[in-house]
Amino acid sequence: MGPEIVIAVVSAAVSLISVAVTYRTAVVTHRLQEQARSRDKVELAEELFRRYRVPLLWSAEALQDRLHNALSRNLLRQYLHSGDSEDQHYVRHNTVYVLAEHLAWLEVLHREQRFLDLESVKSTKELFTAIQRIHHPLATDALPGPFRVFRGHQRAIGEVMLNRVESPEGAVTEVLGYAAFCDRLNTDPTFASWFARLLKEVDDVEARGQRGNERLVRLQNELVELIELLDPEGEWLPLEQRERLQRTTPVLPTSRTPNG
Repeated sequence: MGPEIVIAVVSAAVSLISVAVTYRTAVVTHRLQEQARSRDKVELAEELFRRYRVPLLWSAEALQDRLHNALSRNLLRQYLHSGDSEDQHYVRHNTVYVLAEHLAWLEVLHREQRFLDLESVKSTKELFTAIQRIHHPLATDALPGPFRVFRGHQRAIGEVMLNRVESPEGAVTEVLGYAAFCDRLNTDPTFASWFARLLKEVDDVEARGQRGNERLVRLQNELVELIELLDPEGEWLPLEQRERLQRTTPVLPTSRTPNG
């Protein structure tokens, strides 16, 4: 074998080794990048959970507690027929407020995760599955009764409940408190228009009783599910306060307006 052939063979072998090493390096690099991205996603999901766990938990508790008291303990009847105009005003406005406040926190969470590819993170998927189950009883037209709020309307209510506030650390999104909510209802007709029907339907909720408010029974049940996901050990809310209203039908009918 001549020297030219030997050189050619050696060169070819070196080239093959170089390609193999380059490929192996690329595979290892890609794997490390994927692992880093996975860790980043988990960290982002954990940060999202830490940041919004408590306000989401408290708003879910406020809403489920109001629904439970309204449908099983005649809270609405007690105050709507009390003859006291201040009590009547409070129970109508605060009932709508606790719904709007919860939808506002759901909207904040939706905006935060919109550009974060967190679908593959188990905890995040469970959280947003639970949130979708809250949206559904309100949006579906397969359940009779008041307080039907289509999904777009739910997000709009959440949106108008948000307020951008400047702070030393930059702009911060806050949810309107109850006093600010009532003030906006009195002074801002556009804002008030989002809540006009709900305020009227508080009386309808009272008139129907628990059996006539299956939509809100289902909503209360799903809110308890969310609370148990956010606070499984009762760190923030006592476990004994998670009583579910009894459903009058065993299976939620399929909505004819899934994207409504």
